[in-house]
Amino acid sequence: MKRIKQISVFVENKPGRLLDVVEVLGSNDIDIKAISLADSSDFGIVRLICEDPESAYKVIAKNDFTASLTEVLAIAISDKPGSLAKVLRALKESGINIEYMYGFSAKMKDYAVMIMKVSNLEETIKCCISNNIRILSESDIKSVV
Repeated sequence: MKRIKQISVFVENKPGRLLDVVEVLGSNDIDIKAISLADSSDFGIVRLICEDPESAYKVIAKNDFTASLTEVLAIAISDKPGSLAKVLRALKESGINIEYMYGFSAKMKDYAVMIMKVSNLEETIKCCISNNIRILSESDIKSVV
């Protein structure tokens, strides 16, 4: 499958709320592969890529956090200057808008991983395939150390 699941958690923008989220996952032995925090004045959105997204979502919801599961793309890009620009150019030329994006370091030889929420998932997948852009699967993410 060319999509992965991301958990978005809405948290109050106050000291300790991010800690609450990661502690509840850690205490349930759930590994976080990537995390992003976007803030606003009162609330923030914590975006998480976890080894087992379904279990992570259940644990988050069970602990009274407001959360949702979203399908996103994980793309492996060469860890060289200009590589991200090549991917973004291909998406631009296909008319695909990126709603948000974040990256994380991983022990993948010569690659970095970018997580993308895009305007049209199916068109983005076609664009990536036609431009030889590697899309990672859930099992690829599980194997990332």
